Parts: sequence; structure tokens; C-alpha cells
Amino acid sequence: MKILLSPHVIARAMALISMLCCTATTQGSPSADKQKVNLLPNPCFEEATTKGVRDWRSQAWNDQGDTRWTIASGRTSEHCISIDSAKGADAAWTTTVTVEPRTWYRLSGWIKTKEIRGAVGALINIQNMQTVRTPAVSGTQDWTLVSTVFQADTETLEINCLFGGWGSSTGQAYYDDLTLELADKDDIQPDATHATISIDTSSPTQKYNRMIFGGFLEHFGRQVYGGVFEPDSPLAGEDGFRKDVIAALQELKTPIVRWPGGCYVSGYHWQAGVGLERKATHDMAWGVTEPNSFGTDEFIALCQRVGWQPYVCNNAGNGTIQEMRDWVEYCNGTTGKYAQMRAANGHPEPQQVQIWSIGNENWGSHEIGYKPIETWAPFVVEAAKAMKAADPTIKLSAAALPSREWSLPLLKAAGPYLDYISIHAYWLPLWQKQETPDYLTCISYSEQPEKQITEFIDVLEESGYRGKIEIAFDEWSLRGWHHPGFPRKSVQDYDDPKVQALIKAREKNDIASQYTMTDALFSASFLNACLRHADDVGMANIAPIVNTRGPLFVHPTGVVRRTHFHTMAMYANELEPRVGQLKRKASQLRHGKRSVPVIDAIATANESGNRWAIALINRHPSEPVACTVEMGGKLLNGVYPATILTADSPDAYNDIATPNRVTPKKTELTFRKGIADLPPHSLVIVRVRMKSE
Repeated sequence: MKILLSPHVIARAMALISMLCCTATTQGSPSADKQKVNLLPNPCFEEATTKGVRDWRSQAWNDQGDTRWTIASGRTSEHCISIDSAKGADAAWTTTVTVEPRTWYRLSGWIKTKEIRGAVGALINIQNMQTVRTPAVSGTQDWTLVSTVFQADTETLEINCLFGGWGSSTGQAYYDDLTLELADKDDIQPDATHATISIDTSSPTQKYNRMIFGGFLEHFGRQVYGGVFEPDSPLAGEDGFRKDVIAALQELKTPIVRWPGGCYVSGYHWQAGVGLERKATHDMAWGVTEPNSFGTDEFIALCQRVGWQPYVCNNAGNGTIQEMRDWVEYCNGTTGKYAQMRAANGHPEPQQVQIWSIGNENWGSHEIGYKPIETWAPFVVEAAKAMKAADPTIKLSAAALPSREWSLPLLKAAGPYLDYISIHAYWLPLWQKQETPDYLTCISYSEQPEKQITEFIDVLEESGYRGKIEIAFDEWSLRGWHHPGFPRKSVQDYDDPKVQALIKAREKNDIASQYTMTDALFSASFLNACLRHADDVGMANIAPIVNTRGPLFVHPTGVVRRTHFHTMAMYANELEPRVGQLKRKASQLRHGKRSVPVIDAIATANESGNRWAIALINRHPSEPVACTVEMGGKLLNGVYPATILTADSPDAYNDIATPNRVTPKKTELTFRKGIADLPPHSLVIVRVRMKSE
């Protein structure tokens, strides 16, 4: 017997099946395998009404204007909800749910955006628990999973699919497959509200090298052209350098900058970038044309303008040892063919480039001129001999993997010629796939730089070169650069739509909402790790310093100081020149299988030890931490001048519309019986003058 169902009945049945599946599996949330109960009503928005969707209401905090709340095609089923505005809106789809107070939950969902600009962007938050927010999504992004873990402090929660947030956004956002469920055990935070920092003021302090606050500049994206160098801009001087960029970079007091790469340098021939007659060349690594209007002389001029020491990385890819030697003569020589070439180009005086790197990541198969260690070590020896023959006073580093297998053979062969050994690290590998992990995921990597440094110190110790060769951590950043399909090793078809699409995808590096308090606090932790090992780390270079993932974002009409710009500026301007010894006791901030101490700290002092600057990092996303500070066995008491970098949310960021949302503030920090409250997701530098006995 056949049973015939009407199309209306079939459609209704399919909607119910979809809704049940959404509720049972939580649509791709982190705990889908446990099939937890989803506490949200109509979480996939399959049950529509004449006014919208069941159990969800629309609301706006400012004038509604042109804001539209609509139903659109869903991510996995028929429906999702959407908000759009061309003029700007601070609006939401909102529902109410009952929960158990003092219980931990995970709130998650999927968001898709189209040209979202301004304010925070698109996210999911709790209206009556303002610190509970998922990461924001902005720009144009495909469906992105966002989530956050929190402890409920009330029975009733107002859940928002938020558009704008603490300001107005334009564009369109879509929301689907939301989940509110009990958090996994590993996500529940223990009590992390207290820590103790004990500073030993009687032990000797260690002078650190300010090159730890160094930078990196590569011919990639808009770091050079459209970054520091833009002759056609009304903001540029006669030399082509952006005056606003120069002024901002001077705030960082960056002592040294590495140039020109990076993967770019392994295909770069320096003579193409000097002289009056320059021709464009192929940038094989990044698949674009290099105009060569910014070369050696322009880099040296930029260094002189900003106050940088130049650090030049040589082409050990498809370059020759002779070419490397000749570049040294061009920059530093007083006699010879290439010294005369420099003089003929308008620079009669030597340019005094004192630190050079032999190669960039030549250990990797991704690099033009990849060399296994069996050929790399003897190559470094011969290159070092040739370069030092051109100028015996220069200092040299060489590209290395931070491992025994690579570095021990290199040090055994080339150790007598080296002053530094170059290592790199990016802790979020976003090269091929653009992602925006949440705050806790990112901050859980905060202790990894120190682990890498200490492990490599062991390699130096084993080699016998510890104390003779220092670590140059000359590329570092929390986030890896996004460059899908690249680097490559051959000339590309510049008209190929696939190549053009891959190159355009690099613009995702510019999305402002990625650079939150996470980047500020991770950068502080990285610098703390270098400072704690100041006797072994001689240099570190944030990669890059301008645009891409860098602390300074440059756009056609101005600049934006990202959150980690302020970290770099605070450390360079406010720390004292020597590192003291301290001990830290702190609860663990846990996220999944990773955990980090909730507090990080570094103590610095002046030469006489009577003036201290103490950097304190509270990594907790939402809770203040009561931090006890002891100095010389005595509890701090009183009011001390301080600079605090924090924000209204761990996901706060600066952008063109709101460039000063996250900025450091001069204030005072009060210690009572040694205890001061550190705001959540904050960096505090407090200054203490020691009284003479």
C-alpha cells in the first residue's frame, strides 16, 4: 500500500527532522560527540513566524534606522537569521533562557559576514553578563564557528546574536546553529583569582640587549609599498616615506630592523634595487612584480629617519657567495668596485651595516634554494669567510632550525664565524587557512616561546657555544601570515585568476578584529621570556613591524596602532635596563588540554637598583586577579604610578573607525598589605622607587 503525503506535510516533516538533528548534535560544536542538551530554543531557526522566528525577538540600542532583521538560507538547513544595515546599527536577535547559577556553560554558534565594518562586528554575547562574548567576526567571512566558556551568575540569561556591539556596524551578518550547553570538564576554570610575585632585590641584575624589541620588514603585501614607502601619498615626504608612519614607528623606539626578508630574500638580487636605472623584477616567492624602487639605499635612509640599526639578510637561496660578499662591500666598504658604486649612487660614506644574516629558513623545502644541513653548514662557513673578508668587523647570524639535529652540525662547522643563530616561530599556523581562534585558545600558547628558548639554550650548551653565540629570534608573532598557495619558487602567470585570488586572499591579514587583547598579552609574554633569558637572547624581531600581522596598520589616510603596538611601546619606553630575579606562584588558567599560569611578570631595575619597573600580565579573560608583590622580602604598600593596557572586552581591537578603543592609560596602582587587583585581560607596568635603608 502506498501512502501519499502532500508537499506541505513533507516540508513540515523535513523541518522538524532538521530541528531535532540540530538540537541533538549541536551542529558542529566542540562537544557534539557527547550529544549534550542544547538549552537554546529554536537554535537553528527552522520554526518561523509571521514576524520572524519563534522564541527570538529583534531589538536595537540606537535608532533603528535602516536596520533589517531577516530570515535567510541556513548553513546546514533551510533557515538562518540575519541582520544588515548600510548606515550603521547596534542591534540583535535576542532570546531568553533559564540556567543554573554557578554552573559552567559553553555558548557557541556559526556566523557568516559580508562587508562588516565598524564597532565590534558580529558575535554572540550575553546581555546581562557583559564580559561573556564570543570572538567577533568582521569583514567578509564564510561560516565561522565561534564559542566561549563562562560561569553563569544568574538564573536567566539574555542571549544576543549581536550586530555592532558598543557602537555601530555596517554590512550584513548571518547566524545559525547556536548552542548553549554544559561545558566540558577540561574547559572549567579553577579559582584563578590570586597570585604572588616575589622579587629578589639583593641578587645581581642582568643587563639585557634592547635589540629584543626589534622589528622585521619584508617585501610582502603592503609592508614596504603602501606601508613605510608611498611616494605618491599626500602624507609622504620628498623621500617617499610616510611621515605619519615614521612618527608612529618612532614611538616604538625599535632599535634594529631586519630586511628585506623573509622568503622574499631567497630570490632577491640586491643590485636590482640600487642606482638610478632600476627595472622591475619577478618576486618568485610571493608571485608578484617587484618594482625595486625601495632598495638598499632607501632602507638605510629609512633606518636613519626612524633611528633603527639596519640588519640585512642576505640571499642564500638562488644568490651566490660572491653576491653576498659584494653586498657587504657596497654597504660598508671604503674602496673597491662596489664601494665606488655606492658613492656614484650618491652615498660616499659607508652605511655601517654591522649585523648580517646568512639566509632565511634555508632549512625548509618551501624556500627558494633549500639546502639540507649537509650542504648548509659548509655553505655558511664559506659565506661567512667571504663576508668577513669584505668587512672583518661585521657580526653574523645564520638561519637554523631550533633543534639538535639541525643546529649542532651547523654550530660545529660554522660556530667560530657566528655571533648569532637565527630562529623563527609563529604559534598559530595560518599560512594556508585563515582562522580566528578565541581568546583562551590564543592565550594558552603564551608559555610556548619560553619553552622554545630554553630548549634551544640546551642546544647551545651542548655545542659548547653558549655564551659565545646568542639567539636571534628574528621572526616571531602569535599569528602566522596568511598566504595560501605560497611561497613558490618560479615566476607566476600574473593574469591567472587563481593566482590573483590567492594573492587577494592575503588581505585577510588586514582584518582588524583579529588583533585583540590576546595579541597584546601574548607579545608581552614573549618579551618576558626573552628578558628572563637575557644572557642568551640577544635579539628578537616582531614579524612584521608594519601591516600584515604587525603592530602598526597603515592605510591610505592614516595609521592604526593595534593592541600589540601599545605593548611594544610600553616595554621599550617604560622598562628599566636590567632584569631582576623573581619567583611566581599562580593558579593555572586552563583551556582544553592546555594551561598557563594566570599571571606572568618581569621585574626590571636601573643600574643602582633603586628604581624598578614591574610588568604584570593578568591573562584571565573575565576576572580580576589579586596579586601580591613582595620586594626584598617586604610587601609593597602604598600608591604607585602605573600604566595599564586593558579594554572592555578581551576581544576588543582598534580599527580605522575606532583607533583608540584600546590604549594604555597612566594611572596609579594601590597595594594594600602587598595586594593589588589586576584588571582582567590586562598588562600593567608599575614603577617603584626603593627607599634607602
